Amino acid sequence: MGTKLNNSPVIYVLAADLGLRPTTAPVEGIVDYCKKKVKRFLDDFKGFGKPSELLSLVGNKLGTLFIEIHRDDDLRRAVKEYANRGELLFAELEEELADDVFGITLKLVHPRRFDLPFVSIVDSRGSKARRAYFTKWHELGHLLILTDQRRLEFRRTHSLHEPKSCEESLVDILAGEFAYYAPMVKPLARGEISFEAIEAVRQELCPEGSFTSAIIGLVKAWPHACISIEAKMASKKGDGDPNQPAFGFMPPAAQALRAVHVTVNELARERGIQLHPNFRVPSASVISRVFREQLSDGEGVENLNWWRASNGTQLANLWMVVRAKRVGQSVYALLVPQFDN
Repeated sequence: MGTKLNNSPVIYVLAADLGLRPTTAPVEGIVDYCKKKVKRFLDDFKGFGKPSELLSLVGNKLGTLFIEIHRDDDLRRAVKEYANRGELLFAELEEELADDVFGITLKLVHPRRFDLPFVSIVDSRGSKARRAYFTKWHELGHLLILTDQRRLEFRRTHSLHEPKSCEESLVDILAGEFAYYAPMVKPLARGEISFEAIEAVRQELCPEGSFTSAIIGLVKAWPHACISIEAKMASKKGDGDPNQPAFGFMPPAAQALRAVHVTVNELARERGIQLHPNFRVPSASVISRVFREQLSDGEGVENLNWWRASNGTQLANLWMVVRAKRVGQSVYALLVPQFDN
């Protein structure tokens, strides 16, 4: 897990607040703490076999009620109901749920007798609906690590494209762990991973989750070494925003097809397989061909050492089966060692 997060003072303080022993890898410690907490929830109940059922269980155990907003009328009803009960923070919901905010969790100030202490509002209007399932887990991630020192704070879930605080990044890691919970995934994750296999498992376990979130979540849980990539046009890290207007003395940042998001599962890391975000996609790769020729999908066998960092660093000499699929303006790819399975 990310070195930057492990070096963050915010994460060190959070780990201490949770009562964890000091370590050089506090992120891993916090994730393990949350896994044990969720396992205790599961031990108290039987018959929870799907991530969506797990989500309901964890939400109830953590004390939050989900309210999903599909239309503006839903939002107005929720604001009116809770504001009339003296929950004044709800009056600000319309302003809080801006275009870049997907969800917010509030602690009730005046709970009624049988109310749960928290309410998590999930914005599922328009294109935000695709992220609703992940947003719910993100809000639960905040509650999993909410210590007594911060129980009156409320949390927001921001766009993937917004700069994230260290805690927001940590909560994204937690959401990814539980949205496709490995003990529930592994019995269905058989054979070599493919987009068809991912879709079959998603439909079986969690049809409300998006296909793109399933790619990331299922790659993490798949019982064979694999990597997932989202490739799209992006500038080199540190080159600035290409969409900003250029001044006469400063040309706009150049864009290229880059691996903007990379997930390397644990079994791949154990074998020393690695690929880093923002690497430029090799022009000979099927990923480039699918993007360049606007194909729906493609497959090839490629060497991982085709990938190079801007400083010339080359990846391992390892042949991989590469499966690519175009989704909107991105190309998603699965990389599997050629002689696995």
